[in-house]
Amino acid sequence: MFSDINAESTRRLTEARSLVLLIKNEELIQSLNLDSKVHKGVFFVLLYGALEYTITAAVQRCISILNRKQYDIHTLKPTLYSLIFHKECNAIMEARDKKWTKRYELFSQLEGNKIVNIDDCLFPTSIGNIKYNQLESIWNTFGITRDVVTDVKIKGRLAALADHRNAIAHGRELASVIGGRYTISEIDSIYNDISTYCSYIITVFEDYIMNEMYLIGH
Repeated sequence: MFSDINAESTRRLTEARSLVLLIKNEELIQSLNLDSKVHKGVFFVLLYGALEYTITAAVQRCISILNRKQYDIHTLKPTLYSLIFHKECNAIMEARDKKWTKRYELFSQLEGNKIVNIDDCLFPTSIGNIKYNQLESIWNTFGITRDVVTDVKIKGRLAALADHRNAIAHGRELASVIGGRYTISEIDSIYNDISTYCSYIITVFEDYIMNEMYLIGH
């Protein structure tokens, strides 16, 4: 049920990988070649895109599956209520003098049966690029019990990837300047770590759905 996401994630990672191979060939010719530095900088933009696609698509697919199964909300982990009652929570924030009415309207829905209906465009984390804190928020919302990362160095990889992507995409730094800070072996290592992590994200959500980890008691 996540195989198409895995395939699309792989396509994006393959584009980043092709740039790694190009950089390797360039550096065989001239170690300080400007084009090589530019390509190493652009590599971070492509790799970040692959990561963002993977986590976004996995979240949307997970929500879509939960909607399709038409669970009664009382069978689901309460952390998912932040998705289920997204509109109601926003209404409370904006209510001002009607805040008690809006609270009543929200909590009265816990009486009786209510079928899950989540907006599948929701992405349960703060605005900003994907880093460890954003991923942790997603894990918490879904009630995922597996580790957010299995290796602490991934936290640093995620931060660097997001920061470099932002700096280049918004024109704060030249791609050649950022790319010039890294050797090809470092670029290769970053690619391998993020590629492995993208696979881990898909595996986590597949297990979450297959083992019904969204249900109370699981």
